[in-house]
Amino acid sequence: MSMVVARMQKMKAPNLIGLGNHTQRKTDNHSNKDIDVSRSYLNYDLVNRTDNYKTDIQQFINDNKSSSRAVRKDAVLINEWIITSDNHFFKDKDDKEIKDFFEQSKDYFAEKFGDENIRYAQVHLDETTPHMHLGIVPFNAENKLSAKTVFNRQALQAVQDELPTYLQERGFNLERGEKGSERKNLSVPEYKAMREDLKKIETEKQKTQAKLADTKKQLDKIKPRDNKKIASKPTLLNKNKITVDKSDLADLEQRAVTSDAYNFEKIHLEVENHSLRNDLIEAKGHNYELKKENERLQKLVGTLQGIIRNVDEFLHKKLGINLPDKWLERAGLKEPSKKAPESSQELDRHKSDELGGPHL
Repeated sequence: MSMVVARMQKMKAPNLIGLGNHTQRKTDNHSNKDIDVSRSYLNYDLVNRTDNYKTDIQQFINDNKSSSRAVRKDAVLINEWIITSDNHFFKDKDDKEIKDFFEQSKDYFAEKFGDENIRYAQVHLDETTPHMHLGIVPFNAENKLSAKTVFNRQALQAVQDELPTYLQERGFNLERGEKGSERKNLSVPEYKAMREDLKKIETEKQKTQAKLADTKKQLDKIKPRDNKKIASKPTLLNKNKITVDKSDLADLEQRAVTSDAYNFEKIHLEVENHSLRNDLIEAKGHNYELKKENERLQKLVGTLQGIIRNVDEFLHKKLGINLPDKWLERAGLKEPSKKAPESSQELDRHKSDELGGPHL
């Protein structure tokens, strides 16, 4: 049975522009190579209450928070959930059934965390596996922004327990993941890398099982026989040797060959199985290292964005100028401008400006 995948990421103000660009497909240049831009027109919104993630979400929070205090700069503004399952689950479903799966999942979060707090729910069909990005403002019962309490350990555990049951009651053949797992949430790139490793291991496992099944079929073709029914008698010259009928000898030889082949194949498959287990352990270790590296890079990106923002403010105050919009867009500090594609001559004219710009 397929499992529900429900993973959460914490999003602060600096993350929202890049998040909006990715989720709303505002650019055709994606670092995620799984995205097929020719299929992006298939994507759709179940909830769309924001055009500009950073501006609109901050405005919603300011308009609805109960406290008069300003929101901290490092506060979590959105808890984004990625909802999906494996390709086997989606394989035989039509567009309506897939949409119903995501709508029912969205309804669960709306009932549990407040419908108005869901600011976007975008379904992506232009990647390898259909999935939904669902963003929730973490308002508690008193309308205070508090991701630590709204999505604490108990709340996350409850989602993992309740969501599969909620979907099962609505006709979806799904189960929850491994209960009590110490596994930590992976970033999107880490999750995809782990998924690819598991696909390879699953493929090898299927090949291994197929080999074993073929050998077992050969054994099944040879019916058990009673050794007492094998006609034999000792030879005249050597009592330690016996004579048997040619038909019995051929049968015994065939059984011996098949038995040896089965035993050899079994040992070979056991070695392969141990090797695959080692590969999985190494993959898990590699993905843990990637997680730590991703965290380090996120901190670095935040630091670089802060430097660029300070430089821009300094230039504006001292010289009355700002960094080029292209630089700020690449740094994730400004929404991409919507304009017609430039001609080849215009691109050549601006080429020198492109070379020196930051690229985060």
